[in-house]
Amino acid sequence: MRDDLPRDNYTLEQVENFWNKFLDRLKIEHSIPAYNALATTTIKLLDDNVIQLEFISASSEAEFDIYKSRILNGLRRAINNFYFTIDVKLSEAEAKSHILTTKQKFEAFVEKNPTILKLKEEFGLDLYE
Repeated sequence: MRDDLPRDNYTLEQVENFWNKFLDRLKIEHSIPAYNALATTTIKLLDDNVIQLEFISASSEAEFDIYKSRILNGLRRAINNFYFTIDVKLSEAEAKSHILTTKQKFEAFVEKNPTILKLKEEFGLDLYE
């Protein structure tokens, strides 16, 4: 293993600046699905040169995997450090909020438009099975 590559200290701001430039590049390249998926990423610095990327969905994590080598190589140059690792985390709170039962979906629709409940009752619909 090489030990002669740059190992500068870096800040969260430097990592976030790189990330924002990377997202801008995705927009320029018209990679809008990737941009949308990765724009919601939360970045944290952990101990021992670990950069944590927290994604709100599995699709965001999948988009990261597609661009992972490009991100790693660009980030290494941007922060002048070749010895960090990236820890990928799926946000449990956000992930849970994206998984709704049929009943929860219906209740959300009723909240937006109470007329839906009236229609359900008028037509005797059973929407939960």
